Amino acid sequence: MLTQVNDLQVNYEVKGTGDVVVFVHGLGGSLNIWNSQVNVCSRYYKTITYDLRGSGRTEISTPEYSINQFVEDLKDLLDQENVSSAHFVGHSMGTLIIQHFAVLYPEKVKTLSLVGGLTEIPPAGKEGLHARSEQVREKGMDAVADAVIEGGLSAYSKFANSALVGLVRELLQRNDAEGYAATCRALADGKAIEHQNIKQPVLLIVGDEDKVTPIRMAQQLYHGFPNATLEIIPDCGHWATVEKPENVNRALLTFLTTH
Repeated sequence: MLTQVNDLQVNYEVKGTGDVVVFVHGLGGSLNIWNSQVNVCSRYYKTITYDLRGSGRTEISTPEYSINQFVEDLKDLLDQENVSSAHFVGHSMGTLIIQHFAVLYPEKVKTLSLVGGLTEIPPAGKEGLHARSEQVREKGMDAVADAVIEGGLSAYSKFANSALVGLVRELLQRNDAEGYAATCRALADGKAIEHQNIKQPVLLIVGDEDKVTPIRMAQQLYHGFPNATLEIIPDCGHWATVEKPENVNRALLTFLTTH
């Protein structure tokens, strides 16, 4: 549903009852990447999914975004829903948002689950994101869809699951080009947190064929967080929530029910 949250029209959905689980998507995604997880988790928890500023159906708003802006948007949404604390699940850039949220608002965070967890983007990646931002602004979302699919999905997904390839393409194409471009720049400028300062339990989920946030990045995070669990999913790329939803659901529910 589209709802005014402070100065922003936000598209978000609330399902289920109980302890709150908040899902935060990444660059090029929307709340729809969590459909499988919400279908399962909302049986036991109250789930909140939403489209980030400039993504999906949420308002584009200001021309320049930042990770801190996304963090404050998340806090505003939780305040509107009277959520004092929650479990947080992020994908890709969403994992960077919830890490920063945990630093700024630790009292609101019960656990963090990072699917394709990010640290700070390396210099070459920052350059690539700025170039992608310009490409999208000039030529539209179609200009980057093939590259995102090629780099984001596992070999098996691309070969055997044409419906999944179509789903990811549709997710990307539904984004507004200016909103996507601004999000690229925000991600490029995002900084890593001091991982040792996160005391809450952390679940790390990564596909063994993830080229965007590869296993070595997940292992770096695993050794950085004081209280982390690492789950590696076979035959899976970066879009784990839609490539291997059953594996993600199993790992996530096991983690949530024990914390």
